[in-house]
Parts: sequence; structure tokens; C-alpha cells
Amino acid sequence: MQDTVHYFRAPDVPGLVLSDGHFSTFSFERHFHLDYHIGLVVEGVQKQSAFGTTSLIGPGRVSVLSPDEMHDGSGYENSEYTLKTFRIPPNILTEEMAEAVDSAHRIEFGSTVLDDKTLWHRAHTLHTVLQRGDATSMFVEEQWLGLIKQLLGHVDVLSVDTSNNRLGRPHWKEVRDYCHDNLSEKITLEQLAALCNLNRYQFLRRFKSTVGVTPYNWLKQLRLEYACALLSKGERVSSVAASVGFYDQSHFVHAFRKAYGVPPSKY
Repeated sequence: MQDTVHYFRAPDVPGLVLSDGHFSTFSFERHFHLDYHIGLVVEGVQKQSAFGTTSLIGPGRVSVLSPDEMHDGSGYENSEYTLKTFRIPPNILTEEMAEAVDSAHRIEFGSTVLDDKTLWHRAHTLHTVLQRGDATSMFVEEQWLGLIKQLLGHVDVLSVDTSNNRLGRPHWKEVRDYCHDNLSEKITLEQLAALCNLNRYQFLRRFKSTVGVTPYNWLKQLRLEYACALLSKGERVSSVAASVGFYDQSHFVHAFRKAYGVPPSKY
């Protein structure tokens, strides 16, 4: 079967983006999201590497990834699989969990793959009704709150490693904020290193140790994630490419298709 993936929105949960894809040859290279990312394999098995470990995900297992977590994905032993995902903006998840989790901290999950069949079935049911678009708003809201309540059982607050081989938390925040604020501009390694009072070689080594990929690859993914948000608002592909720092539209289209399996016009 040919690789296909479709993205759609849920009017009853503003900001939520869902996808439904079938993959046989397409592989997700190492990347990250700005959102919380929940993945359900409904047929076949996906092999995913995240948090320094490799996991096999099939029906009954839920993949949960926090923002900025580097990961990849492919069919196990080149097999086909069907994947449904939720992309949940951090503010939505934080607001929903605020009463149970200190909202001053970012919500993290202790494991990238949750063995929770009840959670899987609830998430699958919600994804199905949102994709069909024929459920009442109250039903969707009840299912959504039920899903959030079950996720609470897996929430953890993780400490931040600030060893000399990694960027300290203040420097990492400063680099992230600078890139977010200057996404449409040319950003150099020298500029980012200066923010951390490091030379380019020190910065490159510590950045890769902290994030898992080079600054170039991380920044490219950041631009693509912002592009998704702009495309969701109906902006033209040509304007989006320039807004996120791609000065060559064909390069933007190629990078987007490689990351998400569809061209920007189909997102």
C-alpha cells in the first residue's frame, strides 16, 4: 500500500492537530515537536527511538513525547503500520492539568511508551470521533477530559542535567528564546555560541550533548514546526517559507515533505 498521511483539526479542541497515516517505506528521521505528541499504532508495529532507548509500539501501547524531545520512527523490520497522532499545544495540556501538576513546571512523562490498554482505547475512540466530526461538543469534551485524567497517572517532573558536557538550563533557554524570536533571520553558530559565552566548538559539542542533534538540524526542525502553525492559519506556502527563514521555497517544500510525509499545501 502507498504511504499516505492526512492532517486535520478538531474544532471542539482549539489548537489540537491530529494525523492519520499509513506507512510502508517512509521513515521519520530524528526530529522534535513544539507540542506534546501522542501516538497510537492501530495496525502493525512502529520502531521508535527516544529518551536514549528504542521501543516497539503496537496496538495497546501509547507513545507520549514532550516538547523538544528528539525521536524518530519507522516500520519494525520494514513492515507496514498505521499511526494516529495527537499534537497538543503545551498551554492546553498545562491548563487542563494545572490542578494536579505544578503549572510553574513543564509537564514531562517518565516514559516515552506507556503500556496502558485502557488509555490506548480511550485515545483511539477520541481520535475516531474527532476524525469523523459527527459527535456532539459535550461528548468530545467528556472524552477529552477523560483522556487528560488518565494521562495524569503517568506525569512526572524530571530534573535537568547541568553537567559541564551540556548547556546549563539558563543558556539553553536563552538559545531557544533567541531562535524563536529571530526565526525569519539568518542565525549563525557564532551568534548562538556568544549567548552562552562559549566558542563555536564548545557550543557545538555541548548543544549536541544536550539536544541530541546539531544546532543546524534542530533549527531546521524548529522552522518547520513554526511553518505548521502558520499553515494551520491558512497562510500561503510562499509567505510561510520566508517567515520561518527558508529563502528557497523549493528547499522548504522538500524539507517539509521529508519531515511530515506531505507537501506544505496538504498540511
